This record gives sequence, structure tokens and C-alpha cells, in this order.
Amino acid sequence: MIDLLGAFTTVEESGNGHYFFQHSLPKNVIQYCLKSLPAMDLVTVCDDVVDTDFATVVLNHAPPTLSLLQPTVFKIADNNYGFSYAMAVPGNYHSSLKGALDLDREKLYLCIPIHRCEFSGKESEAEFKEAMNRVVPVFKWKRDAHPKLKVYFDNPDSGAGTCEDGALLKYSVLLSEIQNLNGVVNGFMEITNYKGEVVEVLSPALDNFTLIRNRSEEEAMNFPDLINQILAFAGVWDK
Repeated sequence: MIDLLGAFTTVEESGNGHYFFQHSLPKNVIQYCLKSLPAMDLVTVCDDVVDTDFATVVLNHAPPTLSLLQPTVFKIADNNYGFSYAMAVPGNYHSSLKGALDLDREKLYLCIPIHRCEFSGKESEAEFKEAMNRVVPVFKWKRDAHPKLKVYFDNPDSGAGTCEDGALLKYSVLLSEIQNLNGVVNGFMEITNYKGEVVEVLSPALDNFTLIRNRSEEEAMNFPDLINQILAFAGVWDK
């Protein structure tokens, strides 16, 4: 038994191995659900809603064996938040409960509900932390989908761009950069989604765009049609 009362004022037990507790901060309250198993510990963290039933669902759907080297993506039951999957990451990927409990952090898995387009499930520790800190508010369960989009682009007119390795961009930022590319004949954009698929965007003339799929399939379109195609490519409707 983990001594939760030594670290948290109030702890509620479900009776089936789930423990609920919270940490109050100046601007919000962080809700935890912990499930302790012989081989590992699982925790959910949320800062925008109190939903012990859903936290239990997420942890109960976790596979009996999880990787110590990379995330594990798994299906969960239908829910009010629109999540179809969750992802468990090992202790070196997160700092939840760090310093609060005497746990084997290597085997303390943070389980986050996700929209499928948000993570590939192959992220390194650094990639996951970058996504969590810059793009996906993983502790907000009422969030809309924040698709994983790695973008390599160059816009000589605006001076904006990335290195060849690309950078994670929020969807809203991506749309802004596509608009800025309008009519920039010598500019380009390459977008990679969570599946590792790639499309390219060019603008050969003002208000004219070219979408290139699979490095060879070119289609001319206007800006609204391009955005619809990018939305589908990003996977925001994937289940």
C-alpha cells in the first residue's frame, strides 16, 4: 500500500484498487487517479474537470504489459469527451507525482486520454515533452483535438521558416503560415502528420495553391478547399 495520506490531505478509495486525490494550486486543482499493480503503477492527471469514473475507465483499459522505452497507445471505451484512445508513457517521460510519493518512477506510467491524431505513439522522451509543453494540453480532458503536425517550410517573403528537420506547429499557426505563403512563388511547405504521411503545399500564384501527395500527385485548389484537405490529412476526424 502506498502511503498516499503522507503526501495528500484527502484520499478516496474506490474499493477496486483506484485512489483519488488532488493537489491545489493558485489557479487550478489537479486531480489524480492512481492504480497500483504489482509490476507497475498507473496514474491519470486532469486539471479542468473532476471525473473519477472516466479516470477509472482510462486506467482499466491499459494493457497488462507496457513498454519502458516508448509510449503505448490503447483503445478506450466511448466517452463524453470524444477520446477514442489513451496513451501510457513511462516515468522518464513525465514528472507527475515526482517528489510526492516514494514510487519506482521507471514503472510509474502516466496515462493520458488522446485524440488519435495527437500522437503517433512512437515519440521519444524529448518529442513527447515538446508536444506536451507546446502543442497538446494533455491534462485538459475537455480539449478539442490538437493534431500532431511537423512542418518544414520556407517563406522568403516573410522570412519565416524552419530547419530541414521541421518543427511542431499548432494547427492555428499552420493555417497562418499557409496564408502567408499565398502567392509566394519560391516558397514551400512540407507537412507530416501523426501517421508519418507527408504532403507539400506550394502557391504558384496569388490565391492559387497546389497540394502534392506522395511526392508526385499534384492538385490545384483554392484556399478553402486546401484547408479542408489539410484538416482531413491532419486526422482530426480519425477515430
